[in-house]
Amino acid sequence: MQADIERGRLFESSALDYHQFRPNYPDMIINELVALSNLKSSSRLLEVGCGTGKATISLAARGYLIDCIDPGRSLIAFARRNCRSWPNVTFQVNRFEDAQIETGHYDLLYAAQAFHWVDPKIRLQKATSVLKPDGCLGLLYNYPGKQKDPLIEVLAAAVLDASDSLMKPWDYFEEIANWKNEIESCDLFRDLSIVKHRWEIQYNSSSYTGLSRTYSDFMSLPERARRKVTDRLRELIKGNGGFVTRSYDCVLLHAVRN
Repeated sequence: MQADIERGRLFESSALDYHQFRPNYPDMIINELVALSNLKSSSRLLEVGCGTGKATISLAARGYLIDCIDPGRSLIAFARRNCRSWPNVTFQVNRFEDAQIETGHYDLLYAAQAFHWVDPKIRLQKATSVLKPDGCLGLLYNYPGKQKDPLIEVLAAAVLDASDSLMKPWDYFEEIANWKNEIESCDLFRDLSIVKHRWEIQYNSSSYTGLSRTYSDFMSLPERARRKVTDRLRELIKGNGGFVTRSYDCVLLHAVRN
C-alpha cells in the first residue's frame, strides 16, 4: 500500500502537464452522475482527489456545494484557479484517509480518476461514514478505448519496447470487474450502476507525449527510458501525418449507501 501512496504523489510534480493534457469528462457522463444521485440545488458534494479540477468544474458550474480534497498542493493550486468563479467550492490539501470529515454530511461522494489511490482497507467504509442516508458514491474513469486503429497499435508496441515492457497496455475490464466486486461485496452500498460513454480526442505529437508524461508508470521509469518513450512516440506520430486520434471509454460506477 505504501508503494501506491508514493506513486500517487508523483502527480504533484506533473501538475501543469496534468492540467493541459489529461482529458476532461463528457457532459453525458456528468448528467448521468447528477441524475442517478438525484442531486438538488442544495446538495453538498465531496470530491476525493480533485487534481486540477477536471471534473470539479462541470459540477461547480451547476451550483452545487463542493468540498474537494487532494494531497497535491500544486494540483490544488490549479483547481482553485479553475474554480475561482464558484465560491461554493472549497479545497483542502490532504489525503482522504487522513482528513477529518463530518459524518453523514454529503449527498454525493465522487472521485474522478482517483479513488484507486485511496487505501482499499478503509475507502468504502469512510465513504459510507461521510454520506447521508441514501447518499451516493460515484467513481469516474477515462479509460483508453479498445479501438482497432493501426497507429494506436504501433504506438502501444513502441511504448512497450521503449520502456522495457514496464508500460503495458491498460486492460480496464479487469479493473471494472474488481470495482464491481468490491462495491457489491462490502454490503455498504446498493443499486450499483455502470454507465459507459465512448468519445475521442485528436492529439498531435506534443500533446500526445504530454499526455504520456501524466501517467504514473511513465513517471516511474528511469530518465533514459522516459526520453526513449517520448522520442519514439514523437517520431511515429510525425511520420503518420502529425496526428493521432485516441478513443476513450468514460465509465461511471454509481451506487447508493445502504
